Amino acid sequence: MALRRQSLSPTANLLRNSRLFSLPNPLPRPNVGETYGAGITKASDSATLPYPTHQAIATTKSSLARGDWGLKRPLPSRSRLLQTSDPVVRITQLDTIEHVTDFDSAADHVRTRQKFEELAIPMMKGMTALRDYDLSGVPPGGAFEIRDDTTSYDTDLGMDEAGMYLRALKENAKKNNTQPEYIPFKPPPVNAAVHNSKRWKHDGPWIPGMNADDFVDYLSKEISKRRSEFNAYLIAEVKNEIYTTRQRAVSRSGETPPEDITEAEAWEKERSQKLAQISDADIQAGIKALRKDAANNPLASKLMTKLIVPFLRLPTIKFKYTAYSENASNRDIDQYSFDQETAPLSTHPSAGLGYLRTKSYLANHPILGPQSKPAPVAARVVQARSAARAQYARLGVAGFVANDEYKSTDTKSSSMNALTNTRDVETIDIDTPGGKKVLVQPMFGSVTNDGRIHLKLKRSVGAEVQVAQGELDDKPPVREHYDSDPLSSLGQGRSGVKELDEQSERARQLSGILHAMTPEGKGQPAPGFPGMADALRSS
Repeated sequence: MALRRQSLSPTANLLRNSRLFSLPNPLPRPNVGETYGAGITKASDSATLPYPTHQAIATTKSSLARGDWGLKRPLPSRSRLLQTSDPVVRITQLDTIEHVTDFDSAADHVRTRQKFEELAIPMMKGMTALRDYDLSGVPPGGAFEIRDDTTSYDTDLGMDEAGMYLRALKENAKKNNTQPEYIPFKPPPVNAAVHNSKRWKHDGPWIPGMNADDFVDYLSKEISKRRSEFNAYLIAEVKNEIYTTRQRAVSRSGETPPEDITEAEAWEKERSQKLAQISDADIQAGIKALRKDAANNPLASKLMTKLIVPFLRLPTIKFKYTAYSENASNRDIDQYSFDQETAPLSTHPSAGLGYLRTKSYLANHPILGPQSKPAPVAARVVQARSAARAQYARLGVAGFVANDEYKSTDTKSSSMNALTNTRDVETIDIDTPGGKKVLVQPMFGSVTNDGRIHLKLKRSVGAEVQVAQGELDDKPPVREHYDSDPLSSLGQGRSGVKELDEQSERARQLSGILHAMTPEGKGQPAPGFPGMADALRSS
């Protein structure tokens, strides 16, 4: 009998299966404060964070009774945080100076995720300004579309226009190294699918988010090793630019080739060789011209967009003019800021909250069957709408705060049937227990670059409101082909209701059979069943 070899030592197996060593490092605490126009920042230490920073831990019922959570020491079962039916905790410190484990409840984010899953809404990408998004137009792109959910740099779908340009330049440089004659570079054709492709993850870092030390380390460790490789691409780009410029100048000179085919081919070959004679001084002059252009316009220069960004695989960096923003200052350096909408996301656009691409599904009611719209969700009015302070009312839905569909300056609301729905959020109801509730339809959600989740809501004013309130339609069905006298023509009239007509038909057939069996019915046809009386008399 062969002995089974153990691939891991007992200590390694213990460390691998231990929850103590499998806990990831906590994320930095996000900023929960808001800065207003006067420079006043309002922050709260007890406010729920926009995203979890610590790992949530759960345990089984049997282990919970013993206080075993897979940590260094058991947690006290008498703690008020562990007295709930399904407790989850987060570990803030494994071992303090007092030899205790500091923990806190993680039910805020765990229960919020469970409530969000019940909404069953799709996740979209790039919808940072959800409050101004018009639902009547084209729906936004989903987080799982091919053009948005790309991470690879090797396939055509995973490369943008600049990446394909750099790849074509690289292939052309390889051909020129093996061929004695210079081969002109032809840029790849612009494809709409490639031109509009967006990625949520880049190999290169987000440079505006790096501090000075990290940026210096990145230059010394990563950039210095690839200097010679980048110079090869830079020289190939300069040669192509010089050749293209000379070729354009020759075409404008008006020279025509000879009429003879042999002489024309020799003339074309001689002209190509003359155009391809590029000296080192010409190359250095071209490099200086690219650097000068990059110094004047760093982010939009050809050197940055065509070479540096695809070579280092960096996210696209854009400036945003903030001179007229709420927190703008008079200094010139503060009039521009990096556009955070183009910054790479710290997580997938869906953030793992949902995996639906659209909301094109039918909700099945247990009594009424398939419904055109799902049941609405009750939203609490957190902040009233005011023309002076807030144009939108703030509604709380499944642990998230979202803007109402209508705003104070909306002129269309006066012509809509839901005018009362736009006015019932202008004040805070302090008499109703729990506050004022309105029924809304969550349409979709989106995750911003800083990890915050935004929801787009739409007011529910249709039949789904009555279904949610239990006001089921229990009326009889509408009659079709209705006769004014149902008892006319020997009971052949119809009510228009299928079930009633079927019962009446069966009753007429039974009455015909009974009438044929009576002495008065002999010799007379049965009114309910033609030919039944003759069959009975013959028997």
